[in-house]
Amino acid sequence: MASSETPPPSLRQGVRIAPHDSSVSVEEALLAAGEQVGHGNLVFASRVNKAVLVFVKSEQMVHQLVASGVIIRDLYVQVSPLSVPSTRVTVSGVPPFIPNELLETIT
Repeated sequence: MASSETPPPSLRQGVRIAPHDSSVSVEEALLAAGEQVGHGNLVFASRVNKAVLVFVKSEQMVHQLVASGVIIRDLYVQVSPLSVPSTRVTVSGVPPFIPNELLETIT
């Protein structure tokens, strides 16, 4: 049985790098991300369709990458988080003649 020192990452530790050019390799994306947060802080990476998913050691580094973006092949590439916190509100028992805009203003 093999043991691993690194626990599996959560979605909150992941970012999505979608370069403009689909020929950008995973290594190029990792080098660019490593320049922002330090190469030792990169945990896992994978290509999904045309984007590269990168997992880092902490959520603070995710915020740093999202705020700064990365430069790949002399082009700025926006970085987006994998997990976006949101709140869902379910309203029931509202008659259909009440417009959605009115419900949105009652927060």
